[in-house]
Amino acid sequence: MDENLKCIIVDDEEGAHLVLKQYIGQLPQLEFAASFYTAVEAMGYIYNNRVDLIFLDINMPGLSGLELLQTLSDPPLVILTTAYQEYALEGYKYRVVDYLVKPFDLQRFMVAIDTVYSRLRPKPFTSGANAVAEAIAGSVMLKVEGEVIKVLYDDIVYIRSWGNYVKVFTKQSVYLSPITTTEIEQKLDKTRFKRIHKSYIVAINRISKLAGGQVLLDEGTLLPVGTTYRRDLMDHFQ
Repeated sequence: MDENLKCIIVDDEEGAHLVLKQYIGQLPQLEFAASFYTAVEAMGYIYNNRVDLIFLDINMPGLSGLELLQTLSDPPLVILTTAYQEYALEGYKYRVVDYLVKPFDLQRFMVAIDTVYSRLRPKPFTSGANAVAEAIAGSVMLKVEGEVIKVLYDDIVYIRSWGNYVKVFTKQSVYLSPITTTEIEQKLDKTRFKRIHKSYIVAINRISKLAGGQVLLDEGTLLPVGTTYRRDLMDHFQ
């Protein structure tokens, strides 16, 4: 997508409008189009104008942010901006790409914009926003329960598709993140991780055995190897 993203703000708090306008103005790939203090006002604008991205509050008088999304058959991309983390998982049903918990800073805002571009482009966005999001070598930044956390490559054992989410299995715990398997694959170091199935990515150094259409990981987990991925995996170890 070569054109700038046309953005609108829908929030009943004046402070949120001021902060978001300032942040949008610092990124040349974004174009501020309009702002609204109620969802009903925004709905009329969305029906009659091009809108690529909505910065949307959830709790507003009258129609809530989520109720607005429920009325749209093909909503634009959405970044939720709210103080209530408990709505995060519900919001991801409506093409929500990120969830900014107020107050948020410019770096967190740029991570959200990088996620927007990862949805729009077949390759990871490589602008300054991506540089912020992936600045720390040897790790990946993941959205988990409304927050962004750093997960070290060394800790990841394997990743499994889970609908529009992935489960990231690490040595310490399991994280559920609203990102597709293809999107997270693009963020990972290709020399350290390999797709072995449409639903699985593994850390190469965790594989202890490959046989019978399966891989055995060091801690004893067996994972299937898809037919289309088997030859590439075999070639890697030859």
